[in-house]
Amino acid sequence: MTATTDLLQVGSAVKKPRKRPRYNPFVLWLVPILGHVFLFSIFPIFASFFLAFTDARLNQPSFRLIGLGNIIEALTRDHVFLRSLRNTLYYSFVSVPLGMAISLVLAQFIFNRKYLKSLFRTVYFLPVVTPFIATVIIWRFFLQPSQFGILNSLLGLFGIHAQPWLRSTTQVIPSIILISIWGGLGYNLVLFLAGLGGIPVEFYEAAKIDGANSWQLFWWITWPLLAPVVLFTTVTGSIGAMQIYGVPQILTGGGPEDASRVILMHIQQQGFQYFRMGYASSLAIITFTIILVLAIIQLRFLRTRYSY
Repeated sequence: MTATTDLLQVGSAVKKPRKRPRYNPFVLWLVPILGHVFLFSIFPIFASFFLAFTDARLNQPSFRLIGLGNIIEALTRDHVFLRSLRNTLYYSFVSVPLGMAISLVLAQFIFNRKYLKSLFRTVYFLPVVTPFIATVIIWRFFLQPSQFGILNSLLGLFGIHAQPWLRSTTQVIPSIILISIWGGLGYNLVLFLAGLGGIPVEFYEAAKIDGANSWQLFWWITWPLLAPVVLFTTVTGSIGAMQIYGVPQILTGGGPEDASRVILMHIQQQGFQYFRMGYASSLAIITFTIILVLAIIQLRFLRTRYSY
């Protein structure tokens, strides 16, 4: 017994070698990806927040902290920024709900059709995949203020005088809204079609048996069950509208008389033309704050407590 016990104790005293964790070489593939995200996404965000409270300039090696000086200047003395903010809010508050309403009507029309659904989806989605610059340039030819413009020529057939469109301080923003709605119509249309396809037909059949008409079917069944899609399109559409840049930059460059100048155009001018990176960063922070507040309000009032 003693020998056996000694052997057991010796065996238990010998520790088994631990298995080393296997090294996964595929982790190395994450290094350039994470480095890219940090260098071009995370770092610029924190750098922008820091520069917003300085008087940093690209053509000056040194800078100093000035606190809220940039923000106070933007909100009190920079009339061009206030005009740009007003133009951007005007564009956002009109284009987003109007574009959603048109997309929902077209989606309902296409969804109720028995034939050619794929054709209609393709036709309305073509502007989304068409090169952006090409479509804007084509629209610029359409909106020529002279009588040789295509749109003015069509209006002339009905006896309507040629309109200045992009050269009018009152018509330039509606013209940009028209182009933006046309360009983004197919994206919202696909989302609404997907939402309509997820609504059980039994709900409509039961409501029709109870005598509901078309408007009641839409208001009491379609609209509540589309609440998640409406919330998503509203939030993402508002974020995109507040960051509009390409359409007014290509069409008008901010004119006439800054009537089409938007926030991002003013930020780009301050940062890369006047080299005021600190001031441009503060304008970006103000824009971010406005977008955040709008998103919170939309989430508060459009989010439903119920899950269907």
